[in-house]
Amino acid sequence: MTNYDLEKEYIRYNEAVLTGEILASRNIILACQRFKDRFSRDDMYFDYNDVDNRIKFCRKFKQFKERFNKKPLILTNWQEWVFANIFGWKWTEDNSRVTTKVLLFVARKAGKTALSAALCLVQLFLDDNNGQEIDLIANNTKQAGICFEYVEKFGKSLDPTGLILKPYRDQIKMPITDSAIVIKPNEYRNLDGLNPSTFICDEFAAALNSKSYDVLKSGQGFQTSPLAIIITTAGHLLDGYPLFEMRKGCIRILEGDFEDESQFSALYELDDDDDWEDTSKWIKANPSLGYTVSMKALMDDFRTAKNIPFEEAEFKAKHLNVFCHDDNGWLDPEFVRDSMQELDIDKLNEVKDYVWGAIDLSSTTDLTCFTFLYPPSKKRSYLSDKYIFRTQIYVTEQGLKNSKNRDLYKNWIANGYLNLIEGNAVDYDRVMYDILGYKDHVRIDSIGYDPWNATQFVINCEKKGLQMQPFSQSISAFTQPTREFERLIFSEKVIIEYNPIIPWAFNNVVIIHPKATDNIKPGKLLDENKIDPVITIVQSLGTYLYTTGQLNGDTEIYTGKKNGDNKQK
Repeated sequence: MTNYDLEKEYIRYNEAVLTGEILASRNIILACQRFKDRFSRDDMYFDYNDVDNRIKFCRKFKQFKERFNKKPLILTNWQEWVFANIFGWKWTEDNSRVTTKVLLFVARKAGKTALSAALCLVQLFLDDNNGQEIDLIANNTKQAGICFEYVEKFGKSLDPTGLILKPYRDQIKMPITDSAIVIKPNEYRNLDGLNPSTFICDEFAAALNSKSYDVLKSGQGFQTSPLAIIITTAGHLLDGYPLFEMRKGCIRILEGDFEDESQFSALYELDDDDDWEDTSKWIKANPSLGYTVSMKALMDDFRTAKNIPFEEAEFKAKHLNVFCHDDNGWLDPEFVRDSMQELDIDKLNEVKDYVWGAIDLSSTTDLTCFTFLYPPSKKRSYLSDKYIFRTQIYVTEQGLKNSKNRDLYKNWIANGYLNLIEGNAVDYDRVMYDILGYKDHVRIDSIGYDPWNATQFVINCEKKGLQMQPFSQSISAFTQPTREFERLIFSEKVIIEYNPIIPWAFNNVVIIHPKATDNIKPGKLLDENKIDPVITIVQSLGTYLYTTGQLNGDTEIYTGKKNGDNKQK
């Protein structure tokens, strides 16, 4: 048990957040309460000397940018609080650090790169650990160059004659302790075999997968006080992507749902119910507002964001730390997540009512999906006014092996959201019998399918009594179902059975919108950006609208047949 010393700046900051004197996000308040509660514990203690020595050491670094040029690096109150959380807590049993993992989530211009460089040098000089390997991971060559410039110049301000530190092209060595700070690109193939005592990932929001982080973390297995730090701003990669998922896990820890004393999270961001245009709330994401962050500069960017719509998402993400769907996409995944829920299948099937389906077949590497739509029905009492979508998703072993998304796929397979098909090709019979399994509980009206490469599958399904409905994949065919799905989800009429693959797929969608037409269709920019569940969801709605006579215009674009060739219900 350690004294909660209000004479210390970082303790005063912690208390000011808890009392409301400093406006902070809900998650920062939770982190401050967690920090304070630890002072009453007997299994850990707070090492004031270690924290204070590290904070004082930072003042030896001379800054070199703009108005801070040649001034010492003096940590702000919130930065001191971050240091206190990282370095202060020690286990009573063996004096090792409690914190081994850090997520520092803060808006642009808060001094993240300078802080990363300072952390590297503090570790190099003050950690009693010969042979240290401190890795600073950057997303690209340009960012790596910026990081290295800070480390090199801070180091030179400590050791101007180069007696202790030896700078090289991409590293700074300290021969006296056989240690080094190394700048590396974010490429996991070049990181295998490393054994870092400390590593820092800069701007993790752009990471498409967690391979680099995982490789470096696994390389810390023999370290007694390892430290893995992520310092980043929000971005446009949402469900399924590393930072978005990591932040969700950290929130669960702060809320007490998960227990992980080794994880420290400082999530400087707007709260969900904050109005992004309320300038009084901006300090929640910008704790350095008025110091490294100018309100005037923020206001200039804000006015640009208000006048140029596509700049709004960038402003929210980079200046307010709000995850935003890229404006090049279709629906904000927040709408999709809000529409998702676990379904009570018994209640849903209490009445054997009609459903409409859609199938998207692949051969080897793509995802195979089918979706069933339960439209509103007065016959059932459960969610009777909602359009309910249930989707099954499959991948082959070969598709899993070859996919750039295999890490995501493996996690979804382990948790039952993605069905693994043995071998190199899709077992169409398995998919067909999974579809037939619905016939025990519902009446399958018809199933829309892409006529390309589906002949034998359709023949087999029709032999089993399924009504198969050809559905053209043209942009004209998808226009009305796509617009109708937009209307329904904005009207809160859509329920999607919970599956984390679906919001991930929606996040991958861009809208194909040819010039001089009003036609639209969900599409993708990259092959690895799988959108198959989105296609079957929209197509199942289109199949329902077509067969019930609710679509306007020439039905030939949906089925390849002329009006009147199909029997309407």
